[in-house]
Amino acid sequence: MDRAANIDALTKVRNKRAYDLDVLRLDAGTKPYGIVMVDLNGLKGINDTYGHEKGDVYINTVCQTVCRTFKHSPVYRVGGDEFVVILENDDYENRDALVEQITDIFRKTPDDTSLEPWERGWAAVGCAIYEPGKDENAESVLKRADASMYETKKAMKAERK
Repeated sequence: MDRAANIDALTKVRNKRAYDLDVLRLDAGTKPYGIVMVDLNGLKGINDTYGHEKGDVYINTVCQTVCRTFKHSPVYRVGGDEFVVILENDDYENRDALVEQITDIFRKTPDDTSLEPWERGWAAVGCAIYEPGKDENAESVLKRADASMYETKKAMKAERK
């Protein structure tokens, strides 16, 4: 029962409730960590043009890319079109390369005409690491990751014009 309460029904990754519980662990610990924020681009257009069923495929496509990239970290669906990754261990150590890798994937995907439009999931990604003395808690790290993601989103939209 508890496991079901912490899993997103659509994507089968952890949900917002699970994220909130894990944040308590982060705030109580001393281990280094980072947070990646992922926000889908174009979901409304997919839903409006092809229907919500195809929108669900779009969400799952992005989720699978996030899970494949950050394979040593928990992934959470925290909103309709938002995912968070808590980076620890190997993914924390390799965060710069992994963020660059996934950002590159998401920059190329919209132009892949071998895929259906709802299979061309793309998203903006931002990352921040916990800095003692600067960050009061995981929420402040998330806010910095979110701000970084919005900068990436703005740049990606400018590139597509």
